[in-house]
Amino acid sequence: MDINAFFQSIGAWIVNFFNSLVPDYILPNLQLILEVVILLIAAYIVGKISKFIVTKFMSVIGLKKITSKTWAEGILKVTGYRGTVVELIGDMVKWLIYLLFFALIIQTIGLPGVADIFTQIAIFMPRFIGAVLIIVIGFMIADFFGKVFEEAGRRFLKEEVLASLAGGLARYSFAFVIVIMALSLIGIDTASLMIMFAIILSTFMIVFVIGIKDIFPNFTAAVYLNKKLKPGEHIKVGKYSGVVEKIEPLSVTLKNGAKSITIPNSVFINNPIEKIEKKTK
Repeated sequence: MDINAFFQSIGAWIVNFFNSLVPDYILPNLQLILEVVILLIAAYIVGKISKFIVTKFMSVIGLKKITSKTWAEGILKVTGYRGTVVELIGDMVKWLIYLLFFALIIQTIGLPGVADIFTQIAIFMPRFIGAVLIIVIGFMIADFFGKVFEEAGRRFLKEEVLASLAGGLARYSFAFVIVIMALSLIGIDTASLMIMFAIILSTFMIVFVIGIKDIFPNFTAAVYLNKKLKPGEHIKVGKYSGVVEKIEPLSVTLKNGAKSITIPNSVFINNPIEKIEKKTK
């Protein structure tokens, strides 16, 4: 047997063996498959790099520190997302890159209709990211105003429940407006939400007014009492008497021996105040 013919037969057998392992549709479409694989690898790398650049930039400008332990980050944990606000934005940028590459891959395969769907989603994504940024920044501002109103209520009203109600009203009202703005940015009709917001806000205002109707007279009376009384004066009002210890927005504290008496400010408006002069020896 000719040695050349022997090796040719061996070579032909090896080629036929490997051809039997590879499906018939692989070899004719090998170039297309390689293009898809290269695009998938490029999508993964570019997406990861884009997320790293975005999160690094936001960390450098201080957004990560500002958003840490805020109301917005607390909401993210409730939704089950384990990352920070900055990482969420980075993930959205990463998926935007993935969508753009998926559209290119599908276009390469030859499915233009499906590619158009991915393209439309990719076009929508920047608006969605902008809406998320509005919500994040808006929730930070809402949280700030909520704390300001709550502290103001705690100082002036001296009522923990009403202070929390005032802070919550400011916080959630501002947050609701921010959500409506974000939804409007992504193209959702917010007219019904505005009506619902007006109803909810009116309800809260009614509850708040009912809550302070008995406190408001005491608060306004404090303006008069700060001019009329001074700490250290010995007074008598109605059935109460003692030395003025402190004058607060809602009440006056009198010291009578070992006892301290806290009297609502409205009592001083509805009853005559008698000042008792110290006896001189």
